[in-house]
Amino acid sequence: MKFLSNAHTHTPYCDGKSSLREVIREARRLGFVSLGFSGHADQGFDFDYSMSDGRQAAYEHELRALRRELNTGEGPRLWIGLEQDALVPGARMMQNKARFDYILGSTHYLTRDFHGQAVAADGRFDTLQSYVWEVFSGDWMAMIQRYYDLHVSMLLGDKPDIIGHFDLVRKWAEAAGLFDASSMAYRQIAFSALEKAFPCGGVLEVNTGGMARGYLKETLPSKELLAAWREMGGQVTVTSDCHNAALLDFGLDEALVLLRALGYRSVQRLGTGDELWETLEL
Repeated sequence: MKFLSNAHTHTPYCDGKSSLREVIREARRLGFVSLGFSGHADQGFDFDYSMSDGRQAAYEHELRALRRELNTGEGPRLWIGLEQDALVPGARMMQNKARFDYILGSTHYLTRDFHGQAVAADGRFDTLQSYVWEVFSGDWMAMIQRYYDLHVSMLLGDKPDIIGHFDLVRKWAEAAGLFDASSMAYRQIAFSALEKAFPCGGVLEVNTGGMARGYLKETLPSKELLAAWREMGGQVTVTSDCHNAALLDFGLDEALVLLRALGYRSVQRLGTGDELWETLEL
């Protein structure tokens, strides 16, 4: 069984490497039935990473033109989304929900302004380390609690269609060995956050992007969190968090194997018709 879809895809309009057409060509080569783009939404800061207002408008314009072209010929079915951060202003969030097919809600940033710099949980290590030492007196668990508090608050308030890489804060746990993601202290924070986030109603993404880029050995979320989500009755989708067309389907088959092993019987993928989601039985 092949998943043949991806809802988390970036392009040079934000921090991706491959053009829209390059990604679409690769999706066709792979036989994808649907494909969603999710550029980092304009957030008013850190424009090296996210789209400015002008780039977001150009991104939307090109995608709408491509969709008119694609939907009169060969596939895949094209969906126009945004990855929206927890620190995006509320008014902008509401505008985005009205204009785009879906919102993928993620938390990257812990603050917009730390000595003039934004600090991301998965960003520059030296900046993050300085932030933790100065703001939390070197207590990584306190930083992790802030990350999950921001994430849960955004998910419950914005109610995005997709819950983005839930435990992204694990990046530096494995890449730099800064804290033990298997420790009871970390697990209590993460599992409590997952339970609190469940009422948001979003589909939880099983994200293979950290594996594709070499800083993680397993999916986001971890298999333990995925097992807990299944027990809650939550739905999942699989994404490659693609920044390079050559890695569009990276790890998708392996993620399906993992989900079956954890007891999942179905996953959600972007639809081929008018409905955002269709169910794929495992």
